[in-house]
Amino acid sequence: MSVLIKSAWVALLLLVCHPAFSAPEQLYLFRHSEKQTGSNPYLTEQGQARAEYLVSLVNIHPHITLYSSNYNRTLSTAAPLAAYFNIKTITYNAADLTALKNQLLAQDGVVVVIGHSNTTPQLASLLSNQTIENMDEGQYGHYYSLSRLEHGSYKANLRIMDF
Repeated sequence: MSVLIKSAWVALLLLVCHPAFSAPEQLYLFRHSEKQTGSNPYLTEQGQARAEYLVSLVNIHPHITLYSSNYNRTLSTAAPLAAYFNIKTITYNAADLTALKNQLLAQDGVVVVIGHSNTTPQLASLLSNQTIENMDEGQYGHYYSLSRLEHGSYKANLRIMDF
């Protein structure tokens, strides 16, 4: 077999196998910040301040991939992160967390997800295979930090913002 053909096979093998080796090192799962009232509300002033604060929780990383459900309150929470890292926010369907899990596990590096009080704990549970307690509707300062373990699974840790 010629060197050129061998090289092409190796390149193809690496391309096909790359997704099997991809997985985020770290995931942050935030619930949207304080919201106004209404069917698709924006953030309150305090919510906007909390959204700005999220940058300080992840700015130790040089780059992130950012996901948000497609609602005003989640997109507004994600906006300061998108601006800081100069990236686009990837929207996901909050009703299909299994599809989101698969998307997230195909990423590399650090991934941040902005969700809701009812979906954030569910997603943490799906990613970590841990039992995660529901989040109270009024808990805006709680979030999950998931770290990849040596054997490839994730450990979810509940964190409380110092805000």
